[in-house]
Amino acid sequence: MLPAVALGWLLLGEGCLWLERRDRRRRVWQAACARAEELGRPLVVVGAPDGGVTAGYGCGDVTIDIAPSACPCSVRWDICDGMPLPDDSCVVYVSCVLEYVRDWKGAVAELERVSGGELFLVTVEPFSLTGWMYPGTRLPVPWSLQRRYGIGPERGRAA
Repeated sequence: MLPAVALGWLLLGEGCLWLERRDRRRRVWQAACARAEELGRPLVVVGAPDGGVTAGYGCGDVTIDIAPSACPCSVRWDICDGMPLPDDSCVVYVSCVLEYVRDWKGAVAELERVSGGELFLVTVEPFSLTGWMYPGTRLPVPWSLQRRYGIGPERGRAA
């Protein structure tokens, strides 16, 4: 009985984190859209919104994903191989991608290069079961990146 109750609480907790992450994804998406409009820059989405359970945001002006996407202006590209964009040229929105790349530090450096720091990021919580067990994930990305490139009072502070 006790293991079943513990499993129930664990699943409930993961479900709550998923709902919170979905809401955070929506809020960060809205902030990225507003910033792109404010700066008059294109919005580049890394991680297609039509790829699995990560919905809650749009395609942006350009969508970059390693997998095919139904977004109208999508490019299949591995962000670890560099991005075909000039320095400081766009606003970038990334949702639940860095957990899957082979070199998240290099990927973040590349995202910072093309965005000039106008980077909006959502990651899976490193303390969640999803962060450790979702198929294809590598080591969880540090939560400090979420705080730096998400939304809220810590946005823009060094990680």
